[in-house]
Amino acid sequence: MSLGEVCRALEINEATLRQWADRGRLPVYRTPGGHRRFLREDVDALLDRKQTEGSDPEDLALRRIRSKLSQSDVSEQAWMESFQAEGRDRMRLFGRRLLSLLLRNDLEGHNGRKGETMSETHMLGHEYGSEMAARGVPLTDSVQAFLFFRQAVVEAVQPDRLRQVVEISDGVLVGLVDAYSIRLAAKDNDTNDGRQE
Repeated sequence: MSLGEVCRALEINEATLRQWADRGRLPVYRTPGGHRRFLREDVDALLDRKQTEGSDPEDLALRRIRSKLSQSDVSEQAWMESFQAEGRDRMRLFGRRLLSLLLRNDLEGHNGRKGETMSETHMLGHEYGSEMAARGVPLTDSVQAFLFFRQAVVEAVQPDRLRQVVEISDGVLVGLVDAYSIRLAAKDNDTNDGRQE
C-alpha cells in the first residue's frame, strides 16, 4: 500500500505515518525509487491491535471500510460502480446509521428495546432498498454492497457481540429485499393495468 492509502485507511496524516514507520510501529519497505510501501497485512494487524487496545468498534469498522474501499479490486466491482457520486453521500449516511444500530450495547436482556431495534433495522433496510431500487441499482449489487460493509463491521467487533451484529444485519437485509419486492410488485401492477386498458 502507498503512503496515501495507509493514511486514509488509518485516518492519520502523512507525518504521523512516517513517524510510526521510522519508530517501527508499522513496518515499511522502500521501492528502488525510495518510496515507502506498506503491506496490507501489517496495516490490518495495526488495526487489530488498536481494537484490542480499546479502540471504539465504530471507529475501527470505519477504518476497515475505508481500507477495503481503497483496494483497486473493490472499486472495479459492479456494485461499487452502481453507486455514483450522489449515491455515495447517501450511502455514507446509511452506513453511519447502520453502524450505530449494529454496535448498540443495550439489546441483551431488554426485550422491549430489542423489539424497537429490530423494527428500526427493517425500516432502515427498507429505506436503503427503496432508494437503491428507485435509482435502478440491481438487487444483487445492493446486497453485495451491504455484505461488504457488514463484513467490515463483523471483523471489528468482539466475538461476544457477533451474534447481535448478525441478527441486526439480517433484519436490515430482509428490509432491503422487501423494498425491492414491493417495487417489483408495483411495476407488475402497472404493467397489468396497462394491458387491461
